[in-house]
Amino acid sequence: MHIRELVGTDEWHTVDGRPYVVYKYAATLDGRIAAADSTSQWITSAESRTEVHALRAACQATVVGSGTQQADNPHLAVRSVKDDPNLKVAVPVDEQPWRVIVDTNARTPADARVLDDAAPTMIAVAHDADASHLDDVATLVRLPRAKVGLDVAALLRELHQRGVRGMFLEGGPTLAASFVSAGLVDRIVAYIAPALLGRGKSGLEGGTIETIGDILRCELVDVARSGPDVRLIARPQH
Repeated sequence: MHIRELVGTDEWHTVDGRPYVVYKYAATLDGRIAAADSTSQWITSAESRTEVHALRAACQATVVGSGTQQADNPHLAVRSVKDDPNLKVAVPVDEQPWRVIVDTNARTPADARVLDDAAPTMIAVAHDADASHLDDVATLVRLPRAKVGLDVAALLRELHQRGVRGMFLEGGPTLAASFVSAGLVDRIVAYIAPALLGRGKSGLEGGTIETIGDILRCELVDVARSGPDVRLIARPQH
């Protein structure tokens, strides 16, 4: 499949008033996205990680939660062969997507890697959060609180107003569960490594699914190899 097919570009028009949401995660065979000590670099192969940069480049915003920011201090910009000769992004990168941190209580430090000038950055915080340390280093967006974290539907409306039609959700598991619970995930891209961890974080944590009767079934769109890993493309059946 071409990169644009992987992120479902032809389906973006099917959602109204918000971006099309692509949820990506990388996990072991037993469904762990991080070890018990929260380390996760790297579960999947270099080939899979390279492809993920191409997927980011094909969308207009890359979104992570504050837990991911705190644990990994990610850069989130799309890296190209210009930045790293060993990394060959499969699509041209003329404009960097938004880097978006969903950070309810404004815990992102002013020296976070995501706040450099490599790409535009948005920090979404609660209306009552003290985010004065972020005023001059990122685009600050204030959103209503939800039962857990921020109102993700409000975040999507904000991104849509800024021209984002395709959004790449990279976790973490609590933020992803909020999107899934709200019925706001349109496509899932899962990279599964032939490895086991036994303990650690799963792809979703929290959310509203409590019983097997509420399970969210998905339509399997594609299965392929990505280096030594397996890449699954699925579409939730809302």
